[in-house]
Parts: sequence; C-alpha cells; structure tokens
Amino acid sequence: MYAIYARQSIERQDSVSIDAQIEQCKSRINSANVKEYSDVGYSGKNIKRPQFEQLLKDVQNGIITTVISYRLDRISRSITDFANLLNLFEKHNVQYISATEQFDTSTPMGRAMIYIVMVFAQLERETIAGRIEDNYRYRAKLGHFMGGNTPFGYSSTRIIIEGKKTSVLVPNDNAILLQKIFDMFTNKENLYSMAKSLNNDGFRTTKGNLWTANAIKRILQNVSPCPADETIYNYLTAKGYEIANSKEDFDGQFGMCIFFKNKNRNQETEIEKQVAVIGLHKPIITSEQYIKAQSLLNAKEPSHTKRSQKSFLAGLLKCEECGFSFGLKSTAKGGKDYAYYYCRSRHSRGLCQNGIYISANELEQVVINDCIKHLDDFLESDLKNAKNKQIVFSKEDEIQAQIDNIISNIGKGNAVVDNLLTTKITALQNQLNEMKADRAKQYTNISYDDLKTMKQQLGAFERLTMNAKISLIRNIVKTVKISKQGDITVNYMF
Repeated sequence: MYAIYARQSIERQDSVSIDAQIEQCKSRINSANVKEYSDVGYSGKNIKRPQFEQLLKDVQNGIITTVISYRLDRISRSITDFANLLNLFEKHNVQYISATEQFDTSTPMGRAMIYIVMVFAQLERETIAGRIEDNYRYRAKLGHFMGGNTPFGYSSTRIIIEGKKTSVLVPNDNAILLQKIFDMFTNKENLYSMAKSLNNDGFRTTKGNLWTANAIKRILQNVSPCPADETIYNYLTAKGYEIANSKEDFDGQFGMCIFFKNKNRNQETEIEKQVAVIGLHKPIITSEQYIKAQSLLNAKEPSHTKRSQKSFLAGLLKCEECGFSFGLKSTAKGGKDYAYYYCRSRHSRGLCQNGIYISANELEQVVINDCIKHLDDFLESDLKNAKNKQIVFSKEDEIQAQIDNIISNIGKGNAVVDNLLTTKITALQNQLNEMKADRAKQYTNISYDDLKTMKQQLGAFERLTMNAKISLIRNIVKTVKISKQGDITVNYMF
C-alpha cells in the first residue's frame, strides 16, 4: 500500500495546500491502493504530529510499502529525524519517494543526495525561526502586546504606530477589581478567603468562572499593571531579569511587560533569559503594591533555613538614608534561587526613600572583593611601615621606662619632690596615651600573619561553611551602607 503524506504548518498565499500536495503525489503513482495522511498546523522541526505518528505505526505493522510526499521537508526538516526515518523505512522494506525531487533511496548516492538536501532544509528552518524570533524580540522591546492571554484588567486594541498597525493593552472594566485584589492581598487577606469573598460578592473571572486561590495568585504575580518606575527597575534588576530599556526611561508613565517567560507550556524560562520591557499601556497599581504582594506570596512558601543563616552579611547592612537594616529575600523560579536585599524600613513602614533592590550575589561579591583589596592595602602598608612601627614602639618603651624609674623614686625625698615627680609622671603618662592612640589610628593590632590568613580564607570563600563565613566577615567588616542610588560603602574594623 502507498502512503501519501502532506503537511502544512500555516496557511499562506504562497504555500502549497494539503489538497495540492496530495494531487501532486497521486500523479507520481498508478495505483488505487493508497492511504492518505495529513497534518495541518504542525512544524517540520520534529515528527510529533498525529497523522504522521499513525503513518509510522502503519509502517511498523507492515501495512505500508511506499511513502510519498510532495517534498522532503514535508516529512521533516530535521537531519537527525530524517536519518532515523530512513533507517526505519529500510528496516521495514519501505521505499520513500519525493513527488517533486528525483531521489532513489535504494542507492548510496540517492541516500547521500537526500542527506545533502536535508542539511539545507534544516538550515532554512533554523534561519526562518531565527528571523521570526528576532522580529518578535524587536517588536517586544517596543512594548507592543504580542498576543496570547490578555492580562486581567486589560483588553487589547489595534492602533497605528509609525504607520503600522500593532496591538496595545488598555484598561477595561476589570481594572477596578484588579486594584481591589491587590488591596485585599497586601492588607494580608488570605487567598482562599479572598476567593470566597469575591465569589459571594458576585465577581467572576474574565471567562465567567468562579474565583480560586490559584487564579488570584496568577493575577498577583503578573507585572503588567505595575508602573515602570525606578523602584520596579531596581527590583527586577536585582532578581536577574534582562532589562530592555535604560534606567532613565523608567519614569512611571507606562506599565511593564515580561517576555520569553516560557520555553513551553510546562517549563518556565530561566529568569536571566526573560526580558523586562516598558509597555505602551497605563499602569493600574503601584510598584510598591506589586513588590509587597510578591513578598507576601513568597513568605507563604515553606522555608527550612533561617534568613540569618542564608547570608554572612546579616546584621551588617545598613540603609544610608534612614540607618535601618537591610533585609534579605529569596525566591525560587525555574529550579533556581534568586535573592535580593532591600531596606526593611521602607518595606515595613514606608518611611524611607531608599527603594533599591540589590542582587544578593552582586552585593556579596562587591563586599568580598572590597575586603580583599582592603587586606592587600594593609599587608602592603605593614611591610612598608614595619620599621616605623618599631620606632614608635621603642619610643613608647622609653617613656614607660621613665615613668617606672620616677615611680621607684617616690617616697625617697620630701613632699615637694614627691609632688614634682607625680606631676612628671602624669605628663609622661598623658604623652604615652597620646602616642598609643595615634598608633592605634595608624596601625592595626592584627598581625601580618593573621592578615595573610584572612586573605587566603577570602580567596576560598565559597568553600567555607556559613558559620566560618560569618566569623571571617565580622572580623573585618563593621558595617556596609547602601544608598538609594545603589552605592555600596564598606566600613572596616581596622
């Protein structure tokens, strides 16, 4: 039996229809014993197509003797898949025919020619896919709505931008309900009680369904209604997103978009490969509401490790604006952990202007590198000043010897002499105290060997236990101050 296979990925004016492909194939054979298979809307990048899979089952069951298609690329555009198919056909004594290309799979030269053509078919597929992705990425970075599910609270509409029609989001009647959902949740209302309350009040989802906790959670996680301002820029940067626009563009006038979120239906793309873009739509909520909602959502996820054990900087980080401590927040996405630091005062009280959200990895690495440089400076200065330090110690020893000598003579003369000696001792002691104070400012009491050991430990920092990291850093660092511009200032113990 002959098997005619036709495939059309998308219907275009310049594409060959399924019917035309089948007619072309029939013209190459003179038999009524034909079974037709066709797949519409499927790419040739793989062989997971319903009708094609049925064809392969029929081949394996010995029903098919010859497979014919309009062209090679109707079967597959993957070299690997096509090679495996030819091996399968050969194993079951099935011949392959291309209706518009002259190939004889019974000869080595014919099979070689097929492989050569398949190389170019795969190259064409990858080139087309690359152009499509480049065009998608370009349009996405312009803030256009690229289709798919419309975010809750918005509808899509077509407008003309620079002479071309494009889709943009506009707030709809659900915008008020969206604001209500964020208000309810950020006031620490439970997701399940929210769903019950919304349903009792007669509210329904966009599709007219009853609200569930998961449906509310998905809405709260969507960044689209959040304004593109400096606060959200810092937050998304700290979490590891690729930011398409410059920081100066984040003026809060428009909402946000996240593109390239999913590799497929069941797998989310790594955060660093997702692109955050300023959209063309109006925001509905504030960035503070969005960030607080994410914080509350993440807080409900189970955590088996105390925050202080997650960071060796716990207790050392201070906000330069308000003096309050910086906290650490961790989230998990796509099997990876992401952590960032933020001003606790701004988050809990809303009193501070420092809206920076700084990546934990970035901040911790800055502190480690700064500590290494600080130790290098001390090690270098220790070598240069070793002789000067010895001179200082010698002078201190001389003064201490004078004091001891005078003390030993008190009581050997009259009261007047004793008073003079006491006055002299006081003056020398004051001089000695000043010298020691000056020395403390110029030189650390930590030995050269201790400094070298600390530097070696910093060089192997990742291999240390958390307790060892905390102990080492606290022997070096007094505080770390973070400004609202993201400037990091490390203050040292010595």
